Amino acid sequence: MKTSTTSEMELTELQREMIEYFVSFVQMLGLPKSIGQIYGLLFATTKPIAMDDFVGKLKISKGSASQGLSLLKSLGAVKSQHLEGERREHFRADLNVARIVNHFFENRLSPRLENAEDRLKRMRQLIEADQAEADGSADNSEMLSRIQALQKWQTRGKRVLPILKSWLKKW
Repeated sequence: MKTSTTSEMELTELQREMIEYFVSFVQMLGLPKSIGQIYGLLFATTKPIAMDDFVGKLKISKGSASQGLSLLKSLGAVKSQHLEGERREHFRADLNVARIVNHFFENRLSPRLENAEDRLKRMRQLIEADQAEADGSADNSEMLSRIQALQKWQTRGKRVLPILKSWLKKW
C-alpha cells in the first residue's frame, strides 16, 4: 500500500481556491461544507482520488468523506473508478455542473416542494377543523393568514423551478 508524503497531502493555491468556490456554492444550497470540499478537490485534480486522500488533503473525517462521496455519487457529481493495481476505490468529478445542479433540483428540491405543499394543505385542514369544532368561536384568522403567506412562497417556488431548470439546460 502506497503511503502519501506530506507534500502530496498539501493543497495547491489553485486547489484551495476551487475548493472554496464549491464550498460557498453548496452552502448556498444548504449542503454541508464537506460536499463542496470533496467536489472542489475532485474538480481541481486531473487524476482520480482515493477516499483516504480526501481525508488527508481536506483534513476531514472518514465519516464526512464517506457521506460526502455517497451524496455526490447520488447526485451524479462523482464517478467511481477502479485503477489497475490498486485495491482502493478512486473517484473523479463529473465536470458537467449544470447537469449536477439540475439533478439536485429534480431529485432533492422538487420532492421537498411537493412535500411542503402537502404539509401546507394539512395545516389548513387542521385550522379549518379547529374552527368547526369550536362552533366558529375560535379565531384562527392569524394562523390562516400565515399559512396563506407560506402558500404564496410555495407557489412562487414552483414557478421558479421550471425556469431554473430550463436555464440550466441551455448550458
